[in-house]
Amino acid sequence: MNLLIDIGNSRIKWCLYNGVENEFDLDGAMLNDKSELPALFSEHWSHVDIPDRVVVSNVSGQQQAELLDAWVEQAWQIKTEYIKTEAFSFGVSNAYSDYPSLGVDRWMVIIAAWQRFREQEKAVCVVDCGTATTIDGISAAGQHLGGFIVPGYTIMQEMLLNNTSDIELARKILPKESSPAKKLPSIKFSSSTEEGVNNGCYLAMISIIDRVVTSMQEDYGEQVNCIITGGNAELVVEQLAGRFEYEPGLVLHGLAMVSGKAQ
Repeated sequence: MNLLIDIGNSRIKWCLYNGVENEFDLDGAMLNDKSELPALFSEHWSHVDIPDRVVVSNVSGQQQAELLDAWVEQAWQIKTEYIKTEAFSFGVSNAYSDYPSLGVDRWMVIIAAWQRFREQEKAVCVVDCGTATTIDGISAAGQHLGGFIVPGYTIMQEMLLNNTSDIELARKILPKESSPAKKLPSIKFSSSTEEGVNNGCYLAMISIIDRVVTSMQEDYGEQVNCIITGGNAELVVEQLAGRFEYEPGLVLHGLAMVSGKAQ
């Protein structure tokens, strides 16, 4: 059993993966708070049997990696393994000439999305709605077409908060289970400044994704498979014009594939 870890800018997601049976087991997520990470690692993993390997995608920096390395070494006496972006992997050719500069989490969702749909021989659009929103295209032949990187929902709000006065903003998209006293963003006209900012940022994110999908459909007809992942994906997917498959653990699925290859 391997422990797969996706260290993002805001959250750290993990799961246990049995490569022999190709099965995902326990999973979880924690906030990426450097001061709390050792305690959070213990909270999440102290009950876990010693894994065969700890395989990591990290886009959050060296400090988080060092904290993870120290905890894993002390708890299990094994070394963490960090996956890197490649020029070609699992049938996908990276569009970047400087391929290491493409974020490894983004590369994981690209190859995982391609593998999911490759037998259909259609182009693929994969969207990751996290701290930043990334949108990547892959041709039916497995050529990464490149992509777009735009501010995520919360960053859009913070840009307004930091550059305007007298605007009070919600800091994140609230889950559907949240208190009814707090309003979710929508694509309707708003009746307050706070709603206007929240709804405007929400609509901007939806519109960017829709426009990229429309452009791909113009190039490839209707032969485009679309998949979406990331912390803000679940709410966004309901409003998108195109049909998207929602997969919250797409980075971890990519890690599972690459960890098997790296053995």
